[in-house]
Amino acid sequence: MTSGTSAAKAITYLNKLKQTPLDEEANAFIRNNLNKSNEASTYTQAFSLLYQHYEEMLQQATIAAFGLNNFQAKKILYKKDRVRLFKKHGIDFNALAGAEAMNTLSLIVNASHYEGLVTEALVDKFPYWKEGFAMVQLDQAYKKLVPECLAHQQALLEAVMGTVQG
Repeated sequence: MTSGTSAAKAITYLNKLKQTPLDEEANAFIRNNLNKSNEASTYTQAFSLLYQHYEEMLQQATIAAFGLNNFQAKKILYKKDRVRLFKKHGIDFNALAGAEAMNTLSLIVNASHYEGLVTEALVDKFPYWKEGFAMVQLDQAYKKLVPECLAHQQALLEAVMGTVQG
């Protein structure tokens, strides 16, 4: 940030992002759609909504804090570019609280977009998942991941705010 005014605006905006929980839309979707016959599809969609909201928050936060343009903000969605950008600003993205949970969420969303089967990368994430089989107990996976994802949201925004204030 180049001026005190733009830094103050960025901090105000980042604080607003901190007050909007990532899981708000996903939880509402679950409340409005869940029944015994569609549990798997409801949680699959909730995972997608959660990750979509994360990507939007990540883009908005990096635009506000680092002054990214739209092209740069789109690149932030690639893990390699995200890690590089945060490192440039003195933040170890992978060391942020909940970063591993976000990676797991991404793997779940990717796997569900294809065949909905547990991939090699997901085998060790939950004890009830076996490679090549359908993802089961998605409600339990969701309940385990969401608090870690919320912790990541807060840690990421705190780190970004620290660079703006720095």
